Amino acid sequence: MNDILKFLSSGVRNVMSKQSDLIGRDTVEIRLRINFPIMIKRIKSDDFLNFNYIISKKDIDDTISNLTRNSIHAFEKEIRNGYITVEGGHRVGLGGDCIYEGEHFKGFKNITSLNIRIAREYPGCAEKYIKYFISSSKNIYNTLIIGPPLSGKTTFIRDVCANLSDGTSNPYYKGCDITLIDERGEISAVYNGTPQMSVGRRTDILSYCMKKEGFIMGIRALSPKIIMSDELGSKEDFEIIQYAIKSGVNIIATAHGFGLEDLKKNIYMKPIIDNKLFDRAIILKNNKKPCIVKEVYDFEKNRVIFNDLD
Repeated sequence: MNDILKFLSSGVRNVMSKQSDLIGRDTVEIRLRINFPIMIKRIKSDDFLNFNYIISKKDIDDTISNLTRNSIHAFEKEIRNGYITVEGGHRVGLGGDCIYEGEHFKGFKNITSLNIRIAREYPGCAEKYIKYFISSSKNIYNTLIIGPPLSGKTTFIRDVCANLSDGTSNPYYKGCDITLIDERGEISAVYNGTPQMSVGRRTDILSYCMKKEGFIMGIRALSPKIIMSDELGSKEDFEIIQYAIKSGVNIIATAHGFGLEDLKKNIYMKPIIDNKLFDRAIILKNNKKPCIVKEVYDFEKNRVIFNDLD
């Protein structure tokens, strides 16, 4: 939390320091909105800190200056995506008056709210589920990791990446070359060219790279055994996945949803599921504790092969 506090305005930092008892390991976001108190968001609850302290425009501006080291222009590319990534892999979502050039979003005229998403590693969180990614012949199943918001999809796929890249002992897997398409910079959390999170020693990272270009570059130039990607669900994903599979590359990716039926409501994901482009689906629980697998579905067997009834 000290990594976060140093970026905040002096007033916000003072309030949070005095109420540190309300900020624990389960804190996932700090929200600053002009004219409202500081909000601490947890996995299953949230609290406002000190209703007497109201966030001002100066608090937002000072925090932005600290986040960008007084050089907001250096972060223009990220800001066009609606966020800033800072040291430690923490992501700061932005809200405010949007500026467009034609149909293209260019940035913000005034920033009025900040959503500081706290990045944490949970090494080993996927370890006991790795066996569902590896076949008896030591091939990797094309696997879709499904979960609702705050279920730990990004954290889970990061640990899967590290395990399959470095190799595992139970079951034994030597490890392989992986191309990680980190489109939003959240999985490896690259900051100033250095990953802040461990994704394995055989992993090549394409940060802030669009999936289509990432798949093509990875297959043509990096020779991966596996391509990993966050957030499937766009119009072109069906063709991208087909292209990768036909190229002999395995795919592990995440998608938003509470389960397979929920995911099919996304018109772009439905054909991916119906055409069984993936071998297995790992479905995460909507739980207080992130990265807990609810069930594992095998598309070839057309049934659930693991179910956590707790």
